Amino acid sequence: MLATAYCLSGAAVAQGGDGTRVWRIGNAGIEQILQLRSGKFSCTSIRNVRADREWIHPSVPSLEFRIDGEMDGKTFQLTGEGPWTVLREGNSTAGAWRQLTIELKSGDLPFHVVRDYLVHERLPILRTRTSVINGSQRSAILHRVDTFHLRVAPSAEPLDLKWLNDFGRAMLPEPGNPLHLCSITENVRQVLRTGPYSPDFGWFSLAMPDTTETLIGGWEWSGPMVVAFGDLQEPCPIEGGLDPDGMREPFAPGARFQAPVGWYGFSGTLEEQAALSHELVRTSLGPPLPAHDFPWVGYCTWACSLDEKSPYNEPGTHPWFPTESNLLSQVDAAAQVGCDLYLWDYGWFPRVGDWWCDPKRFPDGPRTVSRSVKQRGMKLGLWFGFGNADGQSRVAREHPDWLATWNGSPLPDKFFTRTGASVWKTRVLCLGHRPAREWVKQQLSRVIDAFELDWLKHDFDLVTMCDSTSHTHTPGDSRIASCEGFYEIMDFVRQRYPNLVCENWANNSGLPDYGALQRHHVQLIGDTYAAFTLRQMFYGHLFVFPADRQHRYVRFEDSSGDLKTMLRSGLMGGPCTILSDPRQLKPEQRQVLAAEVDRYKHWRGLFATAEVHSILGRPHPRTWDATQFQDSASGRGIVFAFRNGTPEAARPLRLRGLDPDADYRVEMVEANESRVIRGSQMLSAGLTVPIPQANQSEIVLLTRTGRSA
Repeated sequence: MLATAYCLSGAAVAQGGDGTRVWRIGNAGIEQILQLRSGKFSCTSIRNVRADREWIHPSVPSLEFRIDGEMDGKTFQLTGEGPWTVLREGNSTAGAWRQLTIELKSGDLPFHVVRDYLVHERLPILRTRTSVINGSQRSAILHRVDTFHLRVAPSAEPLDLKWLNDFGRAMLPEPGNPLHLCSITENVRQVLRTGPYSPDFGWFSLAMPDTTETLIGGWEWSGPMVVAFGDLQEPCPIEGGLDPDGMREPFAPGARFQAPVGWYGFSGTLEEQAALSHELVRTSLGPPLPAHDFPWVGYCTWACSLDEKSPYNEPGTHPWFPTESNLLSQVDAAAQVGCDLYLWDYGWFPRVGDWWCDPKRFPDGPRTVSRSVKQRGMKLGLWFGFGNADGQSRVAREHPDWLATWNGSPLPDKFFTRTGASVWKTRVLCLGHRPAREWVKQQLSRVIDAFELDWLKHDFDLVTMCDSTSHTHTPGDSRIASCEGFYEIMDFVRQRYPNLVCENWANNSGLPDYGALQRHHVQLIGDTYAAFTLRQMFYGHLFVFPADRQHRYVRFEDSSGDLKTMLRSGLMGGPCTILSDPRQLKPEQRQVLAAEVDRYKHWRGLFATAEVHSILGRPHPRTWDATQFQDSASGRGIVFAFRNGTPEAARPLRLRGLDPDADYRVEMVEANESRVIRGSQMLSAGLTVPIPQANQSEIVLLTRTGRSA
């Protein structure tokens, strides 16, 4: 499925007497050829090595970059058209990547352009980035710096473009199948917009019709991006990057400006595309997960906060702001059902922005709750909305100039769309403004140390827009600096607390992307808690995120089916956090919950190594859905099968990833059945799974027992 060999050439080669220079970079799965000829820099080849197919049209080469700006009142545009000369070239190695760097000097303007090409040691993936250097003594302004500037044409037929909605963003559009499809012909131009308050995710797939061969890619940036496919011409261009609408980035003498990284590589079926993205995250982009007992099962105190009628809410208190005794009671209940993580959610502070334990409710600070959690053998997590502040908080009163503004008013006043601050009646700190983000780093380090945290969940608005002209970001435009500020904060946290698990969640502004992925261990896949919807979102997220990096909450009050089915909908992959108060469950329900959690702990190690198969495709409310995790090395597997609103009481499931010549012990948990079945039989005829009632589930455990003679 993925390239296994590795070879790279990064040396420039002079050809003939015309001074043409050629660079090659690649491995056993992908190769790219760059050329400088008569001052013109272009990509002449991107080849799928395994399929021996060329994706760059020979008569329409890719010009590799586009940079627009102005200097001395005159506009300029830099593309590979040139004229260019080579100023510097070199090769280097970092981790799993080999890098080719080419620095070009413009013959017309006082600018240098640096192109970096990074090839993975075994995956058929290339990452690229563009930097521009102002080599003059004069200032300029940048209006556009693209991440992609390619033209692809592997055949005369139109390419099928697939892309994803940013389905974590306030659940708009409704969760379900977020995958979209259109044919890129000479009459089509499809624009993807990503970043805060935008509809799309930074991932794409371009497939040749009637084949499984695809070029997939993405970009590593959480701020606003605009990438277009097609321009009413052939071949198909892939072009764009930072949102150029209103972009006016100052470009001082000697300054260097770097565009976000983009990547592309070759794959096959949708499952193979997902597997490639998972390997990219696991081997290169995502920080390492905890080595033992992960993914964790958690309990979140927001469960009690959602219930204004809970008998555990003490008189005179608001459920959003629970007392210490209430929280300690929840610690005991979470430990009794076997949770690994106790996630202390909203309300530990007196108000948003005043980031200390409310002394009225926690006279000893966090110490009593923290020690209780650790004594019960659990990890402690904490909710932290560090990008927002209540208008009456100390930071908002003492530093109103740190707030993000729009049309002269603090967000969310006069802002053009709904924000987390709109819902929670708070203000937004401008993380693009250096004093504000330095203050945030101070608050984070103080709180992480005081609480002795194992897990950090951030929330609310982080990468936003600010039109202030007095902040340290670009006057009137914080879009780039805000994202860089968010990254700086998370890089600070990751460096200072290497054992802290960081969860990415940003309420209305979403941010599930490859840039945020590099700074977080897990991504909350959506702010909805119904069991069936969780399975739909899990299916969509699998195109990008490995199963063990998809955090989700499950709330029994929002779900249908029995308790086992609800919980299993969240336990596929993990980590999973229970958002229902176990204190209010009946004793027999708590026993069921504890048994399911215990079973999960015996199998959760599989989710870091197994291939994932969506056996029946996207979950649909009127049929079955099933997901298989199969580790070919160990021969272990697990199948989660769900019967939804259908009269079909049994369903044959054609399993995948099995050794056809091996026998497997097949255990059906609910049917209480165990037998040995040949792998070839389950691959061809399928394994018939019974589920007697609608909205219930079955777990099938697979263990390879040996190969037949």
